[in-house]
Amino acid sequence: MSISITLTPAEERKLAELARARGKDLAGHVHDVVSAYLKVADEQGTRSFEEILAPIWEEWGNRGMTDSEVDDLLEQELQEARSERRAAKGTDGWPW
Repeated sequence: MSISITLTPAEERKLAELARARGKDLAGHVHDVVSAYLKVADEQGTRSFEEILAPIWEEWGNRGMTDSEVDDLLEQELQEARSERRAAKGTDGWPW
C-alpha cells in the first residue's frame, strides 16, 4: 500500500536526518516507524485495565499507602480536575 502525506520542511529534514542516522533510506525508515507504532498500539489495545494500572498500584503499595489514602488522593485529584474544568468554562455550576 502507498500513502501520501504532507510534511513541513522541518519535519522532512528531521525525518531524513533520523533515517540517515539509522542507515536507512527515507521510505524504509518511515516504514519501520509506522510498523513499530502499530505493534505498540496493538499490544496496548490487548492489555486489560488491571494490567495498565498495575504499575500505579505497585507504586502506591511501595509508598505504603492504604486503600483509604488512595481513595482520598483520587477524590482530591477529581475535585481539582472538576475545578479546573469549571474555571476553563467560566462557570461555577454544573455540569462538573
